[in-house]
Amino acid sequence: MSAGLQVLKALATGCTITMFLSSVPAIRHIDKAHDTDDVALFPLVGLWLNCHMAMLYGVVTANYFPFFSTFALGTLLSMVCLGVYFRWTTARSCATKAIGAAFVAVAMCSVYTILGLTGITGQPADKVANVVGYIVTLASLLPYVGPFETIKTVVKTRSGASIPVGMCLAGATANGIWTVYGLIIDDMFVYINGGACMAVGLVQVALYVIFWPVQKSVPSLSEASSLSDNFVLPVKMTAPKSLDTANVGPMISPTCSDKLDDTSPTFVQICSP
Repeated sequence: MSAGLQVLKALATGCTITMFLSSVPAIRHIDKAHDTDDVALFPLVGLWLNCHMAMLYGVVTANYFPFFSTFALGTLLSMVCLGVYFRWTTARSCATKAIGAAFVAVAMCSVYTILGLTGITGQPADKVANVVGYIVTLASLLPYVGPFETIKTVVKTRSGASIPVGMCLAGATANGIWTVYGLIIDDMFVYINGGACMAVGLVQVALYVIFWPVQKSVPSLSEASSLSDNFVLPVKMTAPKSLDTANVGPMISPTCSDKLDDTSPTFVQICSP
């Protein structure tokens, strides 16, 4: 095996692991804030499906490095990310359905791969590899198609904050290398999947650049003062009635024999000894 192919395998593995790790900062933020915020669930579910199906494809084609080893690591990382997301999400019902559906797909494909490799299905190994390859083709697009679920929100809010641009950029780079690798080893599923995922990832990055998210800054004291001035409630002040001295009689000092006015809250008469 040529040294160039070994270098290409190492590059594909490194870029793919970088793509896996690109979602770690968002997951750490979720774990610290105890809130999923704007992080979408579907790309994480799609990443898990993609890694698991690609790992199975590495088994049926005996491509243990870089395919099986790389995507086995991705399967473990994606499961950890999903566990953290599920712990802090408020949409627990929706998350349960999405993860449950993905689990059913993973279980069915795993059972089929085991039955096919043991000869129970009566199919030759290359036919089993083709079936798993078609499944990988579908599953590999899920992490990159996932951000399109919020495309309406992105266009409406003019912000690409919901697009995992780090994962898309790393994925586009990794899939470009996988495309070259698939062409060299003449594996149709590898280079078709790599090319398709690279194209979709670049589209996601382009959308992020077009709708560049702007972070909200904390207003300064002068801005806060000007904003508060716009929300001052109007208060109508009325001048007190002037005292009509013409109708006021002469002031007479009270004596101790006078009866006190119990209704006055402000005047109390005190008799001197």
